Amino acid sequence: MDSRTGTRTIVVGVDEAGAAAPALRWAAAEAARRGAHVHLVHAVPHEDAAGVGPAGLWADGLGAAPPPPPRDAAVTEQRARRALQRAEEVVRTGAPAVPVRSSVERGTVRAVLLGASGDADLVVTGLGRRSGRPGSTALALAQHAPCPAVAVGGDPVPWARGVVVGFDGSAASLAALELAAAEAALRGQALRVVRTTHLPVDHLAVTDPEVHLAARRAARARVRALVEAAVEPLRREHGLAVEVAVVVDAFASDVLVERSRDAALLVVGVGGHGALRSALLGSTSRAVLHRAHVPVVVVPAGARAGDLRTLDPGAAELSGAPVAGAPVATA
Repeated sequence: MDSRTGTRTIVVGVDEAGAAAPALRWAAAEAARRGAHVHLVHAVPHEDAAGVGPAGLWADGLGAAPPPPPRDAAVTEQRARRALQRAEEVVRTGAPAVPVRSSVERGTVRAVLLGASGDADLVVTGLGRRSGRPGSTALALAQHAPCPAVAVGGDPVPWARGVVVGFDGSAASLAALELAAAEAALRGQALRVVRTTHLPVDHLAVTDPEVHLAARRAARARVRALVEAAVEPLRREHGLAVEVAVVVDAFASDVLVERSRDAALLVVGVGGHGALRSALLGSTSRAVLHRAHVPVVVVPAGARAGDLRTLDPGAAELSGAPVAGAPVATA
């Protein structure tokens, strides 16, 4: 939430090529659901930044091919303003009642968006995948943004339903679980909680396989009970339909990507700060960003659903914007 105005704000990174149009449409629908404002941000290089040019800005996650070199700062500014005007049209077409403001900021794309996300509820970018890999801007925001960061690779399929969230009992996964529950409630859709676990194999697997299998079933039941205990307060609070899946001996990223194929949004949690947070992103969250077929929300450990819980589920209808489903997952 913007500390100066007290309004909910979704920051969206805008490029010149229009490659982030799905991200703009997703942000517009999300702002309508939340009763939030949209802040469109376009980064341009510092006039005196030696060695920083369009290729360094536009090829790092928010666009496709870099634009031709600008003749001067005025030309760069004009391009940025035109890109923002086009982006505003996309947002207003999708959500006519959502307030939109735009700004041109000087600096690298990553630095500008990280700065703008300080008071935001969400920061949204195009996924910017190249050769199957997410762009560096999407990764940088996932690693360092103080608020949940959303990477949108394309528009959700019309039949997308449900919020998928991965839960492993960590503080980061709890933050993601809370946000996922609030998002599911806003959409009037089911919350789908996924937990992966690895169970030990011991000598009983050979000497007494029935005892071994019984022990594994009991261990799986204990894991499920822990997940249910975390989910139950949110189920009661939001009146949600909740599905819990405990998957044994599988990689979390594989399970989350597969189970979110028909979801609207995938939310993953990431813990730590600075270098630790960057290192932690290197496993499940990073793999999900590489491979997910749906928009991905990366939730830092300190994030909470907060005032999402006070929102009227009919807010999107009152705003005049379409209600679009989306899946959520944590890692």
